[in-house]
Amino acid sequence: MSDHWIALIPENPRYVPDAAMRQRARDRFAQIAPDAEEIEIKVSDKVAFFDCGQNFERILCPSCGAEIPVDWWQDRMDEDSGVEGWQDQMDEDSGDGFKLATYATPCCGKECTLHELGYQWPQGFGRFALDAMNPDIGELEDKYKREFENILGTKLRVIYQHI
Repeated sequence: MSDHWIALIPENPRYVPDAAMRQRARDRFAQIAPDAEEIEIKVSDKVAFFDCGQNFERILCPSCGAEIPVDWWQDRMDEDSGVEGWQDQMDEDSGDGFKLATYATPCCGKECTLHELGYQWPQGFGRFALDAMNPDIGELEDKYKREFENILGTKLRVIYQHI
């Protein structure tokens, strides 16, 4: 059986809302997705990567729209995390998190961070996430995204992870 998550992360990867905001958002997510198996608040001192799992299709340059080779991206992920095999960053005890340095894209040389790349399906980086496991609501409606943005005081990126 596969599992699905809806994760909300700030567009600013270093932003962490205060505890009261986080709890209000979690409580609201529980109302929107009452059948979710779990709703979790994640906060870290390190910038972590939040992926879309099996939903991953491709990565695009934010400047020219060209497809970014996965090998180039994986090398930048290793470099940025300081840990060979960036997947190890998922372990809280390894590495210092992602630096989110700027890199010249291989297509047009646009300088951007890994967070600024165009991920299909969305993925991103952050120190904070609010996620619901198997929420059974389909896609999060735009009105709810805006509501969460108001509660958390920041623009959000919605990530749909399938494992």
